Amino acid sequence: MEKGASHTMKALEIEGLTKVYGELKALDSVSFSVEEGEIFGLLGPNGAGKTTLMEIVVGVREPTSGSVRIFGIDALKGRKKASMLIGFNPQETMLYEDLTGMENLEFVASLYGMDRRTFKERVRELSELIGATDLLKRRVGKLSGGQRRRISLIASILHLPKLLILDEPTVGLDPDARRDLWDLIWKLRDMGSTILLSTHYMEEADELCDRVAIMDKGRIVVMGDPDELKRRFGGRSKVIIYPKMRYLRRIAELLSSYSPKPVADSLVMETDSPDSLVPEIVARLAEAGLEPERVEIRSPTLEDVFLNLTGRSLREVMT
Repeated sequence: MEKGASHTMKALEIEGLTKVYGELKALDSVSFSVEEGEIFGLLGPNGAGKTTLMEIVVGVREPTSGSVRIFGIDALKGRKKASMLIGFNPQETMLYEDLTGMENLEFVASLYGMDRRTFKERVRELSELIGATDLLKRRVGKLSGGQRRRISLIASILHLPKLLILDEPTVGLDPDARRDLWDLIWKLRDMGSTILLSTHYMEEADELCDRVAIMDKGRIVVMGDPDELKRRFGGRSKVIIYPKMRYLRRIAELLSSYSPKPVADSLVMETDSPDSLVPEIVARLAEAGLEPERVEIRSPTLEDVFLNLTGRSLREVMT
C-alpha cells in the first residue's frame, strides 16, 4: 500500500499547545498541522505527551494555553461543532460491559442522531470490514481485549468522521492482528478519513504514516516524512557479520581496516554503501577460508533517529 494522498486543506492545526499540571509540563508549546487525507503519527515513549495532546484535541481535557483548529473550526470554542467531525478511539475501550456490542453501538449512534436505516447499514458495512459481525450479539464483558478493541473502533468510526484519532491502537495485539489493523487504517483513509495516531512502535509509524512527529518530554523533537528523517538523522547503515565463534578474533583482525565493533556474537561495521561493502567483505573472508554463518545489512530506523536526537534508546525509555 502506498503512503500519501491528495492533500487539499488542513484537517488539524495545533499552535503553541501547552498543558501544565503543577510542576509538570505535560505539553510544552507544541505546534504542527495535519493535511486532509494524511496519516500523521505521534511517536514517542509513554509520558511523552501523546495522549494528553489527543485528549485536548477531542475535548476530554482543556489546555493551559494554545489553540486547536479542526477543519478551520476553533475546537476549544466550538466543541460541539468540532466533535461531530472527530472519531476518537482511546487506549482504554470506553464501552459498557453489561451491554452487547450492538447495544453499545446503538447508544453511540443515538449521540449522533443517526437514523435507524443508516445505522443498520453502517454497522453491517463496518463490522464486515473489521471482522466483528459475530461479536455484536455478545456482552462486551465477555469479550477479549482484541475483540473489545474492534467494537470500540466501530464506535469511533460509526459516523464516518473526517478526523479519526487513534491512541496506541495496536497495543496488546498479536503481530497478525496488528497487521490487520494497519490494513484497516489504510482502508479508512481511502474512505475519506484523515488519521492522527499515536504509537511507541517505530516500525508501525514507519509503515503507516505519511509524516511523523517524534515526541519526548512534552515537546516535538523532530517532524517529517519517516524516510527523510531516517536519511537526515538515522546515521549510517550497518553491516553485521555473524562468524563462527572460534573465528571471531581472526575475522575481526582480517577486517580491521573496516573498524568492526564486537557486539554480542557479531561484528558490526558502519557504512554509507553497504551494497558494495558486503561482497567485498565476503570475498576477503572466502579467500581466507573463513565463511561467516550469516551477513545482514541494517538500514537506519526511526529508533536510530530517536536515539541520535535524544541520546536515549526508545526501548530503554519504555522499560
